[in-house]
Amino acid sequence: MVRFKNRWVLFQIVQDPVLENGKVVYPKTAFEVTDYVISKTIFQSIEVNYGHFGKGQGSVAVKWYNPTTRVGILRIPRDFTDMYLSTMFYIKQIATMPCSFSILHVSGTVIFIQQAAIDWDRRFYLKEQEEADKRGESYSSVDKIEKSKKTLAALS
Repeated sequence: MVRFKNRWVLFQIVQDPVLENGKVVYPKTAFEVTDYVISKTIFQSIEVNYGHFGKGQGSVAVKWYNPTTRVGILRIPRDFTDMYLSTMFYIKQIATMPCSFSILHVSGTVIFIQQAAIDWDRRFYLKEQEEADKRGESYSSVDKIEKSKKTLAALS
């Protein structure tokens, strides 16, 4: 029996700035994409950049994606890690939203990726709580961090 080895990639989707009336604007619009749309976009980019060879080299699977923090976990074939990571560099939009991928961490095991994802989510939610405290609003980062931990623990 053959064992397929994978790499786990922690990525973040960064919304790119747009030009409005000759000025660069960093929009903070809602960016709701699904795991399927992200996988499909990466797979299409593989086909564009590497042709039929790239298309036949395994599958892309987004195992977890948090639309609030825009952080996700991707499973890719180990032998073609460089091909997938380089292709993600060239993606400049998902659906109609201009954005790019930022690779945060690459690991051979899902446990270390889960820990890195929890750290990224924790930092994001604590930063949001700090900004809410400055505005005088209430924000419960503890609940959101715990919810994130539970969903990530379900990946194992």
